[in-house]
Amino acid sequence: MSDEYAVEVADAGAAQYLPVQTSSCKKGGYILIKDQPCKIENISTSKPGKHGSAKCHIFARNVFSGKTMEEISPAHATVKQPITKRLEYNLCDISDGYLALMDENGEMREDIKLPEDAIGEKIKSSYEADPDVQLIVTVFSVMGQEKVESVKEETQKN
Repeated sequence: MSDEYAVEVADAGAAQYLPVQTSSCKKGGYILIKDQPCKIENISTSKPGKHGSAKCHIFARNVFSGKTMEEISPAHATVKQPITKRLEYNLCDISDGYLALMDENGEMREDIKLPEDAIGEKIKSSYEADPDVQLIVTVFSVMGQEKVESVKEETQKN
Protein backbone atom coordinates (compact mmCIF):
# COMPACT_ATOMS: atom_id res chain seq x y z
CA MET A 1 0.00 0.00 0.00
CA SER A 2 2.53 2.56 -1.10
CA ASP A 3 0.08 4.56 -3.19
CA GLU A 4 0.72 8.23 -2.57
CA TYR A 5 -1.77 10.95 -3.24
CA ALA A 6 -2.19 14.59 -2.34
CA VAL A 7 -5.36 15.97 -0.83
CA GLU A 8 -5.92 19.54 -2.00
CA VAL A 9 -9.02 20.43 0.00
CA ALA A 10 -10.77 18.46 2.70
CA ASP A 11 -14.23 19.26 4.01
CA ALA A 12 -15.25 17.24 7.02
CA GLY A 13 -18.84 18.42 6.69
CA ALA A 14 -18.57 20.54 9.83
CA ALA A 15 -21.41 22.88 10.68
CA GLN A 16 -21.05 26.48 9.56
CA TYR A 17 -22.63 27.77 12.76
CA LEU A 18 -22.54 27.39 16.53
CA PRO A 19 -25.52 27.04 18.86
CA VAL A 20 -25.64 29.91 21.38
CA GLN A 21 -28.14 30.95 24.02
CA THR A 22 -30.40 33.77 22.83
CA SER A 23 -29.77 35.88 25.94
CA SER A 24 -26.01 35.91 25.18
CA CYS A 25 -26.48 37.56 21.75
CA LYS A 26 -25.20 41.14 21.57
CA LYS A 27 -25.64 44.10 19.22
CA GLY A 28 -23.11 43.87 16.40
CA GLY A 29 -22.97 40.07 16.58
CA TYR A 30 -24.24 37.64 13.98
CA ILE A 31 -27.22 35.27 13.97
CA LEU A 32 -28.99 33.04 11.47
CA ILE A 33 -32.60 34.04 10.82
CA LYS A 34 -34.41 31.69 8.41
CA ASP A 35 -30.97 30.23 7.54
CA GLN A 36 -29.74 33.66 6.38
CA PRO A 37 -26.68 35.29 8.04
CA CYS A 38 -27.69 38.57 9.70
CA LYS A 39 -25.91 41.22 11.76
CA ILE A 40 -27.75 42.13 14.96
CA GLU A 41 -28.76 45.81 15.00
CA ASN A 42 -30.90 45.80 18.14
CA ILE A 43 -31.91 43.30 20.78
CA SER A 44 -34.43 43.80 23.57
CA THR A 45 -35.33 41.39 26.35
CA SER A 46 -38.71 41.36 28.05
CA LYS A 47 -39.11 40.44 31.69
CA PRO A 48 -40.44 37.01 32.56
CA GLY A 49 -44.18 37.19 32.98
CA LYS A 50 -46.83 35.31 34.84
CA HIS A 51 -47.23 32.76 32.06
CA GLY A 52 -43.80 32.36 30.58
CA SER A 53 -40.14 33.02 30.37
CA ALA A 54 -38.28 36.13 29.23
CA LYS A 55 -38.29 36.71 25.47
CA CYS A 56 -35.61 38.28 23.28
CA HIS A 57 -36.73 40.39 20.32
CA ILE A 58 -33.89 40.59 17.79
CA PHE A 59 -33.75 43.05 14.88
CA ALA A 60 -31.03 42.18 12.36
CA ARG A 61 -29.95 43.06 8.82
CA ASN A 62 -29.13 40.39 6.23
CA VAL A 63 -25.39 40.51 5.52
CA PHE A 64 -25.74 40.06 1.76
CA SER A 65 -29.12 41.54 0.76
CA GLY A 66 -29.40 44.29 3.42
CA LYS A 67 -32.99 43.23 4.19
CA THR A 68 -34.15 43.83 7.79
CA MET A 69 -35.31 40.71 9.58
CA GLU A 70 -36.55 39.98 13.09
CA GLU A 71 -36.66 37.01 15.42
CA ILE A 72 -38.47 36.49 18.72
CA SER A 73 -37.06 33.71 20.86
CA PRO A 74 -37.19 32.66 24.51
CA ALA A 75 -34.09 33.93 26.33
CA HIS A 76 -33.11 30.42 27.42
CA ALA A 77 -33.48 28.90 23.93
CA THR A 78 -30.58 28.35 21.54
CA VAL A 79 -30.17 30.09 18.21
CA LYS A 80 -27.62 29.57 15.44
CA GLN A 81 -24.61 31.89 15.29
CA PRO A 82 -22.72 31.65 11.97
CA ILE A 83 -18.95 31.27 11.91
CA THR A 84 -17.55 34.40 10.24
CA LYS A 85 -14.12 35.09 8.80
CA ARG A 86 -12.42 38.24 7.49
CA LEU A 87 -9.35 37.99 5.27
CA GLU A 88 -7.22 40.76 3.81
CA TYR A 89 -5.84 40.56 0.27
CA ASN A 90 -3.65 42.79 -1.90
CA LEU A 91 -5.41 43.94 -5.06
CA CYS A 92 -3.31 43.02 -8.12
CA ASP A 93 -5.70 43.67 -11.00
CA ILE A 94 -9.31 44.21 -12.05
CA SER A 95 -10.43 42.39 -15.20
CA ASP A 96 -13.88 41.57 -16.60
CA GLY A 97 -15.55 42.67 -13.35
CA TYR A 98 -13.48 40.34 -11.16
CA LEU A 99 -10.75 41.20 -8.68
CA ALA A 100 -7.35 39.54 -8.86
CA LEU A 101 -6.35 39.24 -5.20
CA MET A 102 -3.19 37.93 -3.53
CA ASP A 103 -3.07 36.73 0.08
CA GLU A 104 -0.13 36.98 2.48
CA ASN A 105 1.25 33.61 1.27
CA GLY A 106 1.38 34.79 -2.35
CA GLU A 107 -1.61 32.69 -3.45
CA MET A 108 -3.84 34.29 -6.09
CA ARG A 109 -7.65 34.42 -6.19
CA GLU A 110 -9.67 35.66 -9.13
CA ASP A 111 -13.16 34.50 -8.15
CA ILE A 112 -14.41 37.55 -6.24
CA LYS A 113 -16.61 39.96 -8.20
CA LEU A 114 -16.09 43.70 -8.07
CA PRO A 115 -19.01 44.95 -5.92
CA GLU A 116 -21.61 47.14 -7.61
CA ASP A 117 -21.92 49.54 -4.67
CA ALA A 118 -19.93 52.41 -3.17
CA ILE A 119 -17.10 50.07 -2.13
CA GLY A 120 -16.79 48.81 -5.71
CA GLU A 121 -16.68 52.36 -7.04
CA LYS A 122 -13.97 53.27 -4.51
CA ILE A 123 -11.88 50.22 -5.49
CA LYS A 124 -12.20 50.97 -9.20
CA SER A 125 -11.50 54.69 -8.93
CA SER A 126 -8.52 54.22 -6.57
CA TYR A 127 -7.03 51.51 -8.80
CA GLU A 128 -7.49 53.50 -12.02
CA ALA A 129 -6.15 56.73 -10.49
CA ASP A 130 -2.81 55.18 -9.48
CA PRO A 131 -2.17 51.48 -10.22
CA ASP A 132 1.11 51.64 -8.26
CA VAL A 133 -0.68 52.23 -4.93
CA GLN A 134 -1.22 48.97 -3.05
CA LEU A 135 -4.87 48.52 -2.07
CA ILE A 136 -5.85 46.14 0.74
CA VAL A 137 -9.26 44.53 0.18
CA THR A 138 -11.07 42.95 3.14
CA VAL A 139 -13.26 39.96 2.21
CA PHE A 140 -15.99 38.87 4.63
CA SER A 141 -16.87 35.17 4.51
CA VAL A 142 -19.89 33.50 6.13
CA MET A 143 -21.89 30.34 5.35
CA GLY A 144 -19.86 29.65 2.19
CA GLN A 145 -20.57 33.09 0.70
CA GLU A 146 -18.13 35.96 0.38
CA LYS A 147 -18.35 39.69 -0.18
CA VAL A 148 -15.93 42.59 -0.29
CA GLU A 149 -16.40 44.50 2.93
CA SER A 150 -13.86 47.33 2.73
CA VAL A 151 -10.81 48.69 0.96
CA LYS A 152 -7.88 50.78 2.19
CA GLU A 153 -4.51 51.92 0.96
CA GLU A 154 -1.51 50.08 2.32
CA THR A 155 0.68 52.23 4.53
CA GLN A 156 4.39 51.68 4.34
CA LYS A 157 6.18 50.94 7.61
CA ASN A 158 9.84 51.93 7.27
